[in-house]
Amino acid sequence: MGTQKSIVFADNDNFFLAAIGGFLREVGFDVHLACDGLEALLAVRKVKPDYVILDIVMPKLDGARVCWLIRQDPELRDTPVMAFSSLSPQDFRQFPTLSADAYIAKGPILAATQNILKAIEYLDTREQGKGEFAGGTFGYSEQHPRQVVGEMLEEKTRHGDLFRALGAGALEVDPTGRILSANPGACQVLRRKEPQLIGELLSPLCPERDRKVVEKLLEELSKTAETLDFQTVIHLVEGQEVNLRLSSIVTNNECSGILAIFDSPR
Repeated sequence: MGTQKSIVFADNDNFFLAAIGGFLREVGFDVHLACDGLEALLAVRKVKPDYVILDIVMPKLDGARVCWLIRQDPELRDTPVMAFSSLSPQDFRQFPTLSADAYIAKGPILAATQNILKAIEYLDTREQGKGEFAGGTFGYSEQHPRQVVGEMLEEKTRHGDLFRALGAGALEVDPTGRILSANPGACQVLRRKEPQLIGELLSPLCPERDRKVVEKLLEELSKTAETLDFQTVIHLVEGQEVNLRLSSIVTNNECSGILAIFDSPR
């Protein structure tokens, strides 16, 4: 293959992660694996790979969000991104921010690995230009729409729209304290754009005098097996005080995330 090229491959299915990752190493790539969208984003920012392969339906951040965040970063926006998913082309319509350069059907390993190589060859030889959906699809001739999947994706989109429409500033944070999503109100409070916030730790973004308190509350919530709410006041620039409410999101008796709400004191 000549000079070794790097690739970030993200999939929450351990079988595909191991099998595809092993194959890519065998054919000469420097492979970096991620089991969710947040890990994928952090790996891409750190490695600055030659290629990215993303499953679409993943925990924390879906592949479409990761792709969008890559496109917002001036240092990463031209990185070739391949969507690797069992979703049908019709399902991709539920992800309007997905702007992959190639779309690969997830299927039997032998077929999937060959389609990945075809996609990489296509990306290496194609003319300049992004989003050539029709020309960059591999292995989708046998895919069929699935109504249940489409309905699930529509529900996910609806929840995302509601989150962004909240009047107060809101952040979704994972149990390690890293930001997964930020609505316009939170961006205004923290004075940063959403792509700059996603993947960052929440506590360092708070004023220094309040960081230890926020860190302690996040730590307690991450360990809880029941829904809990904590509230504290943080001090922004020019002495402005803002209420910060932290609520645990519990799934299967463990914390799966934390909702952070910024609001003005009453």
